[in-house]
Amino acid sequence: MAWVGTLTEIGGGIALLLGIAVTLVCVPLVFTMLVAMFTIHIHFGFSAVNTIGVTPAGPQFGPPGYEINLIYIAALIALASSKPTPFSIDAVLAQSRRSR
Repeated sequence: MAWVGTLTEIGGGIALLLGIAVTLVCVPLVFTMLVAMFTIHIHFGFSAVNTIGVTPAGPQFGPPGYEINLIYIAALIALASSKPTPFSIDAVLAQSRRSR
């Protein structure tokens, strides 16, 4: 099952970079972030900086909490609710449909 999450994140990231079906691609990516948040990160709490100790080399940071997942989910919702940019493949396809 881990390969499904990996392929979703890699394929979804590439699709977002190219601007292909952004609204559609955001749905599985949000679901992936929710799964990661509730299975892994929720145990570490809500902490932007989780310092677990200080050594002579400097502070030692622990694993991130679920705040990073909330940031990614907010960014994906913002992307899904926005219009395509002029250089996205979605915009190019929409322009070619209008010109026919």
